[in-house]
Amino acid sequence: MSDAIFWNDLFSKLRPEQVKYDMWLEPFIGGLDPSETGPILDLGCGAGNDTLYLTEKGFSVIACDLSAEALMRVQELVPQVKTEQLDLLQPLPFPDGSAQAVVADLSLHYFSWGDTKRVVADISRVLRPGGQLWCRVNSTKDFEYGAGQGRLIEPNYYERDGKRKRFFDGPQLEQLFQEWHISFLQEQTMNRYDKPKVVWVMAATKPELR
Repeated sequence: MSDAIFWNDLFSKLRPEQVKYDMWLEPFIGGLDPSETGPILDLGCGAGNDTLYLTEKGFSVIACDLSAEALMRVQELVPQVKTEQLDLLQPLPFPDGSAQAVVADLSLHYFSWGDTKRVVADISRVLRPGGQLWCRVNSTKDFEYGAGQGRLIEPNYYERDGKRKRFFDGPQLEQLFQEWHISFLQEQTMNRYDKPKVVWVMAATKPELR
């Protein structure tokens, strides 16, 4: 089963009332002014949890996902928001320096290390200098959701039931974002799903141009 078919099937069963956001972005948005030009890109938006939160705060958001079904759910939930169907393994269809912030909530942990570095580099490209990236990724302690399980492909990168998933530790994230300014990096437990999920929460700033 392709990734698109898998996610389309998942999101086709989701009802709008099931989409709720937690407050993980709350500590990070204070430095942004909703009236500033440039959208916030929600990469891997799923059914729109974070898009809903950010639009309620007055921000302009472009909700992006591989799944057409997910984007349909977003438009039911937040009719005014722009959507963009995309594959994170392809170049992002946005101009250089056009976004004031990027959200990547549980969407950066599906790729090989080389592909992950390329995705992060492209996020840097579309962010304006000083722009923010806020992300959550699987922790190596996320045992309820597959950490350490399946066929090992690369360090902390596994294939299980035909799906590939990466799990991060702190040093790996620091290496991945070594050219950025990391202002927040912490392991947390989130409770969106039926079991507690252990993730790393990170806020990082694209370096200013010299």
